[in-house]
Amino acid sequence: MEYIHNTEKFQFRHTVVALGKFDGMHKGHQLIFDKLIEYKKQGYQATVFSFDRPPLNMLTHKDIRVIYTHKEKTRLLSERGIDVYIEHPFTDEFSHLSPEDFVKKVLLEKTGMEVLVVGDDCGFGYKRRGNVELLEKMSKEYNFKLIVIPKLELEGEIVSSTRIRSLLKEGNVMEANRLMETPFFIYGPVVHGNQIGKEVLGIPTANQVPEEHKLLPPNGVYVSRIIYKDQTYYGISNIGTKPTIEGKKHMGVETYIFDFEKNIYHKEICVELLYFKRPEMKFESLDALSQQMHTDAQFGLEYVKKHYGYISNPMK
Repeated sequence: MEYIHNTEKFQFRHTVVALGKFDGMHKGHQLIFDKLIEYKKQGYQATVFSFDRPPLNMLTHKDIRVIYTHKEKTRLLSERGIDVYIEHPFTDEFSHLSPEDFVKKVLLEKTGMEVLVVGDDCGFGYKRRGNVELLEKMSKEYNFKLIVIPKLELEGEIVSSTRIRSLLKEGNVMEANRLMETPFFIYGPVVHGNQIGKEVLGIPTANQVPEEHKLLPPNGVYVSRIIYKDQTYYGISNIGTKPTIEGKKHMGVETYIFDFEKNIYHKEICVELLYFKRPEMKFESLDALSQQMHTDAQFGLEYVKKHYGYISNPMK
């Protein structure tokens, strides 16, 4: 997949384009991506057009955290068969572009759009004045095909990134995952930790430091699934600041991977959160922490055996 970012200079031809923020990468978004792949099979370049930051971050000067980072979203789009992913710089000048000029000067001239796929609630251009009604009018005038995908409802509720964000903040990862094509995950390299897990507690862990602007669920322990080099493993993950361990505190994700002994320092892993077990706690001693970690690990093993058919192999 070709990833275009940090530039407004690009040129493509014969594309089917999906327009949106696509933060949650949920099942409603997947309906849009499915339509892109349908046209890709007809010879079009499947292209996703988005922005390098949430527009509200710039327009309201707020720090709105994202469900998926640039790297994570690029990974997901590539897996879905997208050919081109454009993260257009959301500059002040760009934010003042009229909806008509955005369609003409960006989508038609630069992306080479011949088919446009949008959700029925899409808004674009200066003050989000562009909408489906305008696109329908312009599609006739400029001879491009417009496909509008209705909002997806599950059990009577609209599937949206806003809803997923709210569920994640509550720690309800199971319900959030039900709305997404893949479970919520943290993707990034394994970094060196303080070695206490391996040397003191007897439970070696893989440490990740999520990007600062990534939305995380509440601090605590989660049953997890780990993807490394296209292989699937299971484990137990802690999100938080390790309150029992003395020293400088920073937000991190620490994962004990069942039946795993490979050296993966500086290697990228994907940690999917499957189930919230308990909140992060401060223990009286490292011994108490060790006992609880072993209890958490046993719970995780039983959970993935029941729900995913995983059988632990201590000799692996």
